[in-house]
Amino acid sequence: MLRGFGAAALGAVVATSCRSQGSPTVPAGEAAALPFRLVAAFPTGIPYVPAGPAVRLPFQVARIDGSLVQDLPDPFELTIWRDDRQVGDPVRVRPETDGTSTYLPLPAVFDEAVDYEIRGNLEGTDLVAPVEVVPPDTVTTPPVGAPMPPSATATDERPLDVNPICTLNPQCPWHTVSLDAALGSRSPVALVIGSDVYCTDDRCGPSLQNFVAVAGEFPTVTSIHAEPFRNPKIETFPDDVNRTEVATVLGVEWEPATFFVDRSGAIVGRADGIVGAGELRQLFAGIA
Repeated sequence: MLRGFGAAALGAVVATSCRSQGSPTVPAGEAAALPFRLVAAFPTGIPYVPAGPAVRLPFQVARIDGSLVQDLPDPFELTIWRDDRQVGDPVRVRPETDGTSTYLPLPAVFDEAVDYEIRGNLEGTDLVAPVEVVPPDTVTTPPVGAPMPPSATATDERPLDVNPICTLNPQCPWHTVSLDAALGSRSPVALVIGSDVYCTDDRCGPSLQNFVAVAGEFPTVTSIHAEPFRNPKIETFPDDVNRTEVATVLGVEWEPATFFVDRSGAIVGRADGIVGAGELRQLFAGIA
């Protein structure tokens, strides 16, 4: 297991893409034989889901061979369970796509720092995925409802030793304003921390490209792209020392991570990992 930011970034791609996730109540041998499984498309193995604040948890449905099911029922019903009892009403989730993969963005609030299960059903197969909910003070990244910490981000005029300041080719246009300056101007802000180098599988896919494309539709929002590493290298993950200032200040241990901030400076939306254009438009519209 890699250490530090690189380990968590890899975890968002590899650890959450393990096709062996299933219910603790289902024996491993039986789970392996199921034709479908519900898998997390958000970071696991690190403190990520806090008790208390609203969270967005994307899930995907995988076949026994590991391929993803793209044509899911709309809506897709998911339920939250704890201690083998259902918590609250079923949630009717609309399947979304990032252009390459279908996912289910589950909105949820977990009251206590205990283990929960997310359950669903596809073609008669019961789907179960565990969710570890932790005390909020163990999660390093600010949740929805918290103020956005000010931080400098690399711009065309002030690159802050980030080279390149944008790994997209051609470079995206969202490097003209630093995050701290945007917050100081009381503008609504959309910030994505992500790289076009590392997170390229079906757990995050073209999420960065989707942000770059949709941001142009909302001129009243200050859109910012920040790289997670100052000197990204295609061959290996950089170490902690190489993290950009904004990744350090926000405690981001995966990528991509996307934040939506209103004019008061409060975080009103988060969309980590896989996110499609349709969902992004709704989040942008919420602060425009």
